[in-house]
Amino acid sequence: MTTVRITQRSKKSLTLVIDHGIDPITKKRKKETRTLDTTDMEIAEIERLKILTELAQGTYKPSSKATVKEYFEYWFTTSVAKGLATKTIERYKQCADLRIIPWLGHIRLCDLKRTDLQRFYEKIIEIGRFKQEVKKKKIKEDKPKKQEIKLPVGKDTIAHHHRLIRRVLNHAVYEDELLDRNVAARIKLPEPEKAEGYNPDMEIVKVFTADEITILESAAKKTPYAKLLAVALRTGMRREELLALTWDCIDFKNHTIHIKQALVYTKEKGYEIKPTKNKKRRLIEATEEVLNAFKSEAVKQAPNKVRLKDKYDKAKKLIFCRSDGFYMHPDTPSTWFPDFCKECGVTRLNFHCLRHTHASHLLSAGEEISYVSKRLGHSSIHVTYNTYFHFIPLEKRDALKELEKRFKK
Repeated sequence: MTTVRITQRSKKSLTLVIDHGIDPITKKRKKETRTLDTTDMEIAEIERLKILTELAQGTYKPSSKATVKEYFEYWFTTSVAKGLATKTIERYKQCADLRIIPWLGHIRLCDLKRTDLQRFYEKIIEIGRFKQEVKKKKIKEDKPKKQEIKLPVGKDTIAHHHRLIRRVLNHAVYEDELLDRNVAARIKLPEPEKAEGYNPDMEIVKVFTADEITILESAAKKTPYAKLLAVALRTGMRREELLALTWDCIDFKNHTIHIKQALVYTKEKGYEIKPTKNKKRRLIEATEEVLNAFKSEAVKQAPNKVRLKDKYDKAKKLIFCRSDGFYMHPDTPSTWFPDFCKECGVTRLNFHCLRHTHASHLLSAGEEISYVSKRLGHSSIHVTYNTYFHFIPLEKRDALKELEKRFKK
């Protein structure tokens, strides 16, 4: 709960300290201050009560003298921020806490300039990634452990910080009317230099070959994730969609799957069932192999329900879950999969590449891109084409042969 207290830090003024408490993610206390040009405690008390009223009514906003740090911390408490997806807010807070507030936080919001932002984006490139951003990656160090190794950032990292800054400054312009213009609008973002030996083909999505799929599925039979892998390969569903799939989403009679939700996990809110990535529900066809995989999961769950009785979470009706029927952490299959690939002797890819594999093999077999796009739940067919264009077979046109004949005449 936010508190407001009065302190005297100088002989000519009083200060209101607005304490927003401990942030559940960063575990740090968030405070902001307002200096009053008075030493009259009664006037200060009136201002203190005004702020408390605004906080209670949800109309509180920082003063025009607020710093970037104070305004960003305030923005995360607004209804606009709270209305965003939990994962989006978690990533935004990481951007704010790791770079924006430490590097720009001291600047008054009204004094923030385009040059400040340009230097900020260049500094991201110069410093590289932080340990918090690569803690799940195994880094081979040729140098002594005490020496820090600079890990480059991609253009997506810069773009993600820019989206947050532009969004928050837009709020300051149009919602709180603290600024006349958004200095982040139409700014050209710097691009990180390509590493030595950079190959543009590295940016193309990676997929498994038909032979590798056979190896993976054979080896997966000895793991708890065999059916999860089989369904991912044959449906192209996102990891979050697979883990939120319930028995009432499967129509065994009509061979269809109704995909309408996704499972997300954040430190702040724990497990949550949310709409799919693009908030699009979709109905997709399911092969006999997929339906058999679901039936196998039902058989696997049966003894657990008997053994655990009331301790088994039957209410969630999940298909892919823990042995007690509760949600499987989204990172569980993602952490397992790359090392599993290595053990099998196939290309070491991440779990999401099963989705890419499904789409690429459909397109390579001649399936229409509009069908694949709809099946994957992409926001538009352009997303599908830009991701998988290199898997679409080239058509041999008779008109091209006719053209050659005309040129030779």
